[in-house]
This record gives sequence, C-alpha cells and structure tokens, in this order.
Amino acid sequence: MKEQKYLHLAAITRDFVEYMISVGYTEKQLMGGTGITLEEVSVPEAMAPMGASAEIFNRAAALSGDDLVHFKWAQERRLKRLGVIGYLGRSSPTVRDMLDNLNRYQRTITEAVIVDMSQLESDGIYRWNMNLPRSVDAGFIVEAQLVQLVAGLRHLLPRELTPSRISFAHHRAKNKEAFTQYFQCPVAFDQPSNELVFSKPDLDLPLSTADSALYQILRQHCDMVLERTPTSRSDIRVQVEGKIVDLLSTGQANIEVVSRDLGMSSRTLARRLGEAGTTYQKVLSNLRRALAERYLKDGAMSQTEIAFLLGYSDVSSFASAFKRWTGHSPGDERRMI
Repeated sequence: MKEQKYLHLAAITRDFVEYMISVGYTEKQLMGGTGITLEEVSVPEAMAPMGASAEIFNRAAALSGDDLVHFKWAQERRLKRLGVIGYLGRSSPTVRDMLDNLNRYQRTITEAVIVDMSQLESDGIYRWNMNLPRSVDAGFIVEAQLVQLVAGLRHLLPRELTPSRISFAHHRAKNKEAFTQYFQCPVAFDQPSNELVFSKPDLDLPLSTADSALYQILRQHCDMVLERTPTSRSDIRVQVEGKIVDLLSTGQANIEVVSRDLGMSSRTLARRLGEAGTTYQKVLSNLRRALAERYLKDGAMSQTEIAFLLGYSDVSSFASAFKRWTGHSPGDERRMI
C-alpha cells in the first residue's frame, strides 16, 4: 500500500470485492491500479487508503451498471465481519454503548472518519464527516457503511430499529427513494454532514449478543490497541507495535504481513527498525511480554484467553515463552501480583 494518508479498516472493502468476484467480476477489474490487492487486505485488521477503497466501490457500480449494488449487499453484512471492533460492538450492552465504543476506538480503525457525538444524548444525533480530499468520491462506501450499521443493529435488537432521520453529505442523482424505503425515515443528500439520528429510547435498547465477560476482555484489548496507536505515525517502532497488536490473535503477526500493511517491503522495515536500534523480533517479543504482564494482572482472564490474544497456539507455548522472558511461569507471576 503505497499511500499512507487517510487509512481505514479494509474489512468492508475486502468483503465487497469478494462478493463482486463471486458474481462474475475480477480482482483486476475492481482493484487494478488502486495500489492495493485482495491479498494485501486479507488480514482481518488490515488497513487501506480510503481513496482506494472508495474507488473500488465506484468501479463496482460502473461495472455492474447498478448504483445500488453496494446498498443491496450491505444489508446482508453483519457487524462481526469488522474484526475485533465488530465483536466489541456486538458484545456491548446497549446501542449507546456500541456507539460509544465506535467513537472511543475510531483512531485505531480509521484516519478518514471524524465522529461527532456531542449531540447524541440531547438529540440522538450520531454525526460523522470524512477527513478526505475533495477529489475523493466516497459516497458509495459511506452509504454501504451506514446500511451495514443499521442492518447489523436490526439483526441484534429485540425490535426493528427505525431511525428518526438520515443525512448524507454527498450528492446522489437517482434512486434516492430506495434509501427512504429501506430506512423507513426521511433521508436527505447534499447535507453539511453525515448523520444518523436515533430516537432517544432506542439508544437504551439491549443487544441480543451482549456478553459482559467478553465485553470486558475486548475493551481491555482495544484499550491496549488505542494506547499504542499514535496520533502521529512517525515513530516506526510505535507503528509496528500497533500493527502487531492488531494481528496477534490472528496468528499472522510476522514481518511480511506487518511491513505490507505499513506499505513497505520487509527489508525496508528491517532497515528502519535497525536505524531505530532494534529488530522486528525484539519489538514483537517485548510487546508480547508487556501485554502478557498486563493481562495477567486481570484475574478474570484465563491463561487460555491470554495465549489466544497473544497469538500462541496453546497455553503451553505461551507459558514457555513467558518463562523465557521472566524466569518463572505465568502462574507464579499471578501469585506475585
């Protein structure tokens, strides 16, 4: 990925490309020349330039001759497809909690979206704007993301969610009535910002997938990711740590995947880490140890859960690594706390 500005979680782009391929189009038609490939965004927590993702959605509409192809597809996509942040959303107690989490951890999944929840409590307004150059036409991907959010909530709530009002900042020339019919509320385009307006009672609706134990574990994990996500991405060690944390539980936190996500070759990444006085393996090992020690302080997390979050295949592998770092077992560490 050559372009490093306006990165955004690539999960929705990956899934949409896979869908379009399944109905007869090719990766080259959809992604050729965008600077990203399907392989590059195959990792669950991979990021991609929002401009490239927007171009892919625009191409799909042009290729299919259907400017609602993404709209129809997004109605069937579930929140769990968003990776860790999606599972956190699904395990949240209420709609309000889910939105709070999306806002709290937005920096870990996007540089392209700015969320404003200042009027959520008073007026039920969830507002967001795109942090993109005007040359980027992101209308279709914004529509797909909002449809996915509402469709996901409808799937998880005890009754159908009907927004009070929806606004889009981009222009749409035709098929506006499809949005009014789907959302069952007034929908306007060419507005100052994107807005999803809830009735205030809907914010307190409980999610059917709420899981308090999983919720606490995922919150801690996302807090760690947030802590290690720089507002400025200049420190290469911090950048690498952020990518590793995202990838650990997938078992793919290797230098090849991390360097690809950072838009460079593994040789370039190794050189830049060397200039910073470290190596990839040192960064990985030190990060795993720091995470392990933090997770072990939480008595609610089992060693099996910790091993999974750190990317080990089993508890025995985790215990061996921990003893190598510290000279004692994870159990001994816990008893010393």
